[in-house]
Amino acid sequence: MKFADVVTMCVVCGLLVGCEERVSKQEAGKKLDMELVNVLNNIELENAIVAQHTLYPYHFVQDGETLNKLGQRDLAVLARHFAKHPGSLNIRRGDTLAELYDARVAQAVQQLKQAGVSADQMSISDGMPGGTGLPSERVVMILTESADKKYTTRRTSGTGRITE
Repeated sequence: MKFADVVTMCVVCGLLVGCEERVSKQEAGKKLDMELVNVLNNIELENAIVAQHTLYPYHFVQDGETLNKLGQRDLAVLARHFAKHPGSLNIRRGDTLAELYDARVAQAVQQLKQAGVSADQMSISDGMPGGTGLPSERVVMILTESADKKYTTRRTSGTGRITE
C-alpha cells in the first residue's frame, strides 16, 4: 500500500469515529428530551387524577374488591395528595352490589391508611367528580342565556370590528 492510501484510510476512520461521537451526543439529548416529556405528562396525569378524585368500577378487578393496576396507580397518586391535603375521595358504586361496594371501600380505606393518610383528613362517598354539579335544567338555561347573549348583543360595524 502506498503511504497516501494509509493516510487516507486513517483520515476516513477518524472522521467516522467523530461522526459516531456526535450521534451519541444527539442520542443522549433525545433521551433527555423524552424523559422531560414523560415527566411533564406524568405531572399532568397526576393533576387530572387529583382533580377527578374518583375511583370507578373499572378501577377494580371485574366483580372483585381488589384494585387493578390502573386503580392501584390512581389510588397511590390520591394517597400522596391526601397525605398532605384534606379532601374527598369518590368511589362510584355504579351497578355494583352493596356488599361488593362496601368491600371495595374497605379495601381503598385500608390502602390509604397504609400510605399514611389520616382518616380525619378525608371523606369517602359515592359522589361525582368535581362536586354535586347542577341540575340539567339549570345547565340548559345557562347555555341558552350564554348563546343568546353571544349572538344578539355583538354585531360587526362593517369594518370587521365587534360593537355592542
